[in-house]
Amino acid sequence: MKYLGGKHGIGKHIAEYIEKECPPDDVNGYLEPFCGSLGVFKQMTDRGYKEYIASDYHPDLIAMWKKLKDNKLKLPNEISEKEYNNLKTSKSPNAMKAVAGFGLSFGGKYFAGYAQKWAGNSGRNFLREFKTSIEKIKPTIQKKNVKFYNKSYDDFNPKNMVIYCDPPYKETESYSTGGFDHSKFWDTMRKWSKNNCVFISEEKAPKDFKVVWRRKKRRTLDKTSRFYREEKLYMYKGSKVLKKTRKKTSKKTSKKTLKNKK
Repeated sequence: MKYLGGKHGIGKHIAEYIEKECPPDDVNGYLEPFCGSLGVFKQMTDRGYKEYIASDYHPDLIAMWKKLKDNKLKLPNEISEKEYNNLKTSKSPNAMKAVAGFGLSFGGKYFAGYAQKWAGNSGRNFLREFKTSIEKIKPTIQKKNVKFYNKSYDDFNPKNMVIYCDPPYKETESYSTGGFDHSKFWDTMRKWSKNNCVFISEEKAPKDFKVVWRRKKRRTLDKTSRFYREEKLYMYKGSKVLKKTRKKTSKKTSKKTLKNKK
């Protein structure tokens, strides 16, 4: 599924790193409060965590994921430009509004223009491609311990959870972040990190957060704009996970030093 800022290309790698640092037996479950297109979430649901919670502030997106999970999402063979524009102004939450807004728009940017109009004689069918994509996701979310919520991240009060956050990036102008309060977000991450394993995807973070993982990824904003950016995972320096990692690293270093002395 194309989605602006989606992690489908690197979701598996992020999931592997998260599981390695915070295995299922150490926590009560997995929480993703900015689940978006489920690029990471779909890679986590077979890793043995007790429960999986996906949430997003976008009502249409969550309506779509809920219907897909319950096997109630029935897609038409075609959505015309007129239907696309009608869905754009329709009332939310509406699962089909998400299908049109993300599946038939340029670069997965919500209602950024009816992409099928420009397919020409290429033979491309954006709705069919979207359907194929979400059908692959469906088995990963059709489990009893997978739950979807249409909530803001700050409505949660997690305890002993592994958490992955992919918030609107602060310095990416092409995102419609609206009034997202980044200062409040980082304060919340500090708070959560005291009792949870918290990982954050961002390009830049406050100085008291450390890059723990990085990888280059190609991004697409529209049909002519493609570029590479380095994806990074941050953790709060005061988190219990980083403290454990530092202790392990310190012990390994001490052992090497003793060995060299001998």
